Amino acid sequence: MNNPDLQAAQAAIDKAVKPADRQAYDRIVVAGMKVMFSKQTHNQIFQGLEGAQDPVALTAEGAAGLMLMLREQSRNTMPMGPMIMAGQSLLLEALDFIEQGGLAQIKVDKAVIAQATQHYIETILPKIGMTPEKMQATIGQTQGVMNDPKKMAAFKQSMGG
Repeated sequence: MNNPDLQAAQAAIDKAVKPADRQAYDRIVVAGMKVMFSKQTHNQIFQGLEGAQDPVALTAEGAAGLMLMLREQSRNTMPMGPMIMAGQSLLLEALDFIEQGGLAQIKVDKAVIAQATQHYIETILPKIGMTPEKMQATIGQTQGVMNDPKKMAAFKQSMGG
């Protein structure tokens, strides 16, 4: 990637990947790159970008679709966190490829990256069963544990702390 905004976004993702998830994340990225740039699927993946009304949204939807396809191929054993992060990395790779190859008239900057990431998240989360309601419930449960000293102590003890 030559684009400094894409490089910064990728560095942020790399920093956010937990050490315990690094191996799974790397495997998913490699698998995704193989699919994105294989002779059999490359044209299929990037077709439709020229003249697309919203190439950024189309690219984000493609990254989400790729992650769902890889997850299905793994028989749903692919860990969720690394999958989401790997999809974001592949989204950045696709944006870089599109910009450098002139496949669509987009200039990738922080705003385009933010728009693509938002669309990717909004596309993939419902398809893996994470609705806004479930997210709020999970946040509420987490806050409930954190605000209850007894539950927090039990949690720390269960984690070996």
